[in-house]
Amino acid sequence: MTILTKPQVAHVEAHLAHAGLPDGLSGELLDHLCCAIEQEIDKGSTFDAALSETLQNWPIRHLQKLHRDVRFTTKTKPMLYRISAAAALLAGIAFLSPLPWPAEADHVKTLPIELATTVNDFLFEPPTASPIAGVDMKNNLSSGFGMRTHPYFKRKVFHKGIDLKAPTGTPVMATADGQVIFAGDDGDYGISVRILHEDGYVTVYHHLHDHTVQKGDQLLLGQTIGAVGSTGLSTGPHLHYEVRKDDVPMDPLALLD
Repeated sequence: MTILTKPQVAHVEAHLAHAGLPDGLSGELLDHLCCAIEQEIDKGSTFDAALSETLQNWPIRHLQKLHRDVRFTTKTKPMLYRISAAAALLAGIAFLSPLPWPAEADHVKTLPIELATTVNDFLFEPPTASPIAGVDMKNNLSSGFGMRTHPYFKRKVFHKGIDLKAPTGTPVMATADGQVIFAGDDGDYGISVRILHEDGYVTVYHHLHDHTVQKGDQLLLGQTIGAVGSTGLSTGPHLHYEVRKDDVPMDPLALLD
């Protein structure tokens, strides 16, 4: 029977981490998804095909809904029962009370009970997964976000992303679900891929050795999009990675805090 390697398991962990699940639920689902992938590989699928098939069956929104259902059952539902009981008690007291309601009560609006989780559950989180499976972005940083001396032109310029150290050929993965809006040669940036995500987020991957996706492809978190390289104006193998919100560059490391 197939046993996934650590980098392969890291792909699945990144998918679960992006869903924001609690540790207990995430651990149980990690075992479940890894077993499903291993079974697909045993049937003859490649890892990438098995990963894609499994993650399509367990997309981020499905995992988040599962988390909401679990949270509602264990926390919110009992709270609603208590609120309903209290409301029934107040209604009974009002009905039995011999005193009339004050006239001002006609102008009082009944406020709906809103669950605190309603808004947060539908806010899209920015891409925070590492674009290189099993690689911690903070520990593999070769150049950070912000002003720096350009390695070629030797002048101060604004670095719109971060550079991550990795050998040529290291797989690069999508850091969130999305659609490829560019894949190809991007001049000084070399072979590049840009992915559009929900809520105006775009991730950018420069200096790739090659790309395995095409413009228009729909991707899931953790899918391989290419490999680390040194194309374009590059002094050595690395991945230049950007996160943009409404076309404004953001520090990918700051999003982790």
